[in-house]
Amino acid sequence: MTQISWLGEVASKGTAILAAAFVAAALLRRASAAARHFLWTETLCALLLLPLVIWITPSWKIAPAVLLPASQVSEVTTLVVRPHTASPLTIPWLLLWALGAAVAGTRFATGAAYTRRLVRRSAHAGYAATAAAEIARALGIRRKVTVLESEAAPVPLACGVLCPAVVLPRGASEWPATRLVTVLRHELAHIRRWDLAAQALAQVVCSLYWFHPLAWLAARKLRQERERACDDAVLAAGIAPHDYAAELVDLARGLASRRRSWANASAMAETSDLESRVRALFERRNRRPLGIKGAIAIELAVLALLLPVAALKIHAQTPGGGLAGIVVDPSGARVPNAKVVVQNLNGTTQQTIMSDAAGEYRFNGLLPGDYTLQIDMRGFKRARINATVVAGQVSRIDGRLAVGDVSESITVTGVKPPTVTPNVMGTHERIRVGGNVQPVMLVKQTPPEYPAELQQAGVQGIVTIQAIISKDGEPLNPRVLSTNVDPRLIQLALSAYQQWRYKPALLNGEPIETLTKVDIEFTLN
Repeated sequence: MTQISWLGEVASKGTAILAAAFVAAALLRRASAAARHFLWTETLCALLLLPLVIWITPSWKIAPAVLLPASQVSEVTTLVVRPHTASPLTIPWLLLWALGAAVAGTRFATGAAYTRRLVRRSAHAGYAATAAAEIARALGIRRKVTVLESEAAPVPLACGVLCPAVVLPRGASEWPATRLVTVLRHELAHIRRWDLAAQALAQVVCSLYWFHPLAWLAARKLRQERERACDDAVLAAGIAPHDYAAELVDLARGLASRRRSWANASAMAETSDLESRVRALFERRNRRPLGIKGAIAIELAVLALLLPVAALKIHAQTPGGGLAGIVVDPSGARVPNAKVVVQNLNGTTQQTIMSDAAGEYRFNGLLPGDYTLQIDMRGFKRARINATVVAGQVSRIDGRLAVGDVSESITVTGVKPPTVTPNVMGTHERIRVGGNVQPVMLVKQTPPEYPAELQQAGVQGIVTIQAIISKDGEPLNPRVLSTNVDPRLIQLALSAYQQWRYKPALLNGEPIETLTKVDIEFTLN
């Protein structure tokens, strides 16, 4: 699978997960905001894990093979052996994705750096420390929470995951006690619910899926449900809805006059969703926090969706390609009934067909990527060809077969003492080929002599000779392949072999030269 097709698969499956999350959120409209916030958190977590799950889970392929018309067959240079090369579209698309992820990540990193600088330059708000500690104990927060005051903070905000802090705007010391407690309850609710960790997760997902509008919309839904869940926590503490609504509107005025993108903090009064939040305060809604059973149910539902979607191979998004060509012999004549096997280099796809009566083969519905063609035919050497499948095209790859080698063997047997005439026994293994090839045939075999003195001395061994059978049937350029054999046996074997004669192999009625290998064995009973 090419990198662009892998990115396309991640994007398409991410779309399926996000679409299911939007449907589930609509079905949970009567549930609490905390439940919907947890749903969006788990959805974004599933998007983050999706590439890894795709890689480790087995594939369920459902895409049928699509027959491409002959008009889409592209003529390419016939290949015999071609090294693997990357697709020319891989590097630009990968760089484009990396560039977009870097730009989105830089935006969030800038907001995080600004927030850290704001915290370092803030002063301790001792007037709110006691109230914050009491509320933290009531909420069950075990982490140490620092309450700060900064002139650069237009509205109260919570920041920090492991070392959380609540930053109050300048002048908070003059607030009425009820407003201060309300603000602290809202911001500490963010810390108790680990909303800042969920927000960091959303920022990572938006950086990786910067091209996907649904990912950004899901992150926005996460922020909206986060604020409404904290509003519910404030109302559950006994704060009157109209008093809390007045505080939100008053704080929103300060944010509107000093607008800034808080990319790494949870601001209490965000003007983009203020109207719907205020309206929700006076509606009859489920404001209960999310329980353990509800969280487990949502986790199992997201997991049950993630695994099948990641394992499912939907190939409709990427048009398939194909391979086609002809199988020919050394003379250029076509070879029918040759076995042709195509296999993806990652080992996930393999198909086998036979060439037709005209020696042609064709594979359709292959995923774009790099493949290996293997062509087998009796009497011919196995051919291996590397090929690349291009989406929407059938690339032509012709396979040229070479005639297989001939192998002969003869055994010369002697006894000790040398009183018995040597017994010569030969075996002839013919080449079986198809198409228009006729095999080599041995017509004259002269056995070598086995001298009595060599038998008496116990000299024995196997002499392997390689030669070329000429068009006239004579062995040419015999070469001894054996090493640890008595030179006298080698000379005897060569002298006898040069007298052998063959009927040459015929390719389409014409004699051809064929490589042969002969084993002549001298052995004692």
